[in-house]
Amino acid sequence: MFIHAILPFLLATSASALITPQKRDTWGGALSLGPTTSHIISAETTLVPGAAPATQNGELFLWPGMSNGTGDLIQTTLESWPDNSWCGAVSGEWCVRASLFGSFGQLDADAGVVKATDEVKIVYTRSADGNVTNAITGAYLSSFSHASGPMTGWGTGTECDDNCSGTIAAQVWKNTKITLASPDTAFSGTLGVSGGTTYTGLQNSDDGTVWTIDSINVPAMV
Repeated sequence: MFIHAILPFLLATSASALITPQKRDTWGGALSLGPTTSHIISAETTLVPGAAPATQNGELFLWPGMSNGTGDLIQTTLESWPDNSWCGAVSGEWCVRASLFGSFGQLDADAGVVKATDEVKIVYTRSADGNVTNAITGAYLSSFSHASGPMTGWGTGTECDDNCSGTIAAQVWKNTKITLASPDTAFSGTLGVSGGTTYTGLQNSDDGTVWTIDSINVPAMV
């Protein structure tokens, strides 16, 4: 399905697995980077999700994820369920929560609500002791911190489970910045896109430690 290594291991423990075992149906567009020969010490991006479907048949998730393929999967999920009242969302809005999946099971932070035009800044940071903080910023939405192993890949996902109602608006991911623990000048060679996704402004610092993407544009599924 995907031609680069990062997406398969990100998707292997995707949002549906984090919540309940579900049939995995289809995927929208995505962009990924990794695995790196180093590891990621911070990653940030800002998502403008567009409107959620007015009615939902299954479960739809938008997320950036960070993983090493064999350990924890760190995600922030924007979620569209048949009934999103559990987080306080109304028709056209998303529920959002920070989450982590690993051998211990699932950890979920408290959920918040995201509107179509909200700019949701998502920041992952890893301290020297291996503690990873997953924070959704702006107006406070959701965050938690947990010890995790080194993360070697980062990617976005548009996940449609149980014959879901797909995205009706394009997603825009802005000002993506990934900082590595040590230089990896070949990191850009791991970049992969799918589902009509485009991007602009891929750049790196002189030594290949800091990588930035100005804009990632994921088209609607319908």
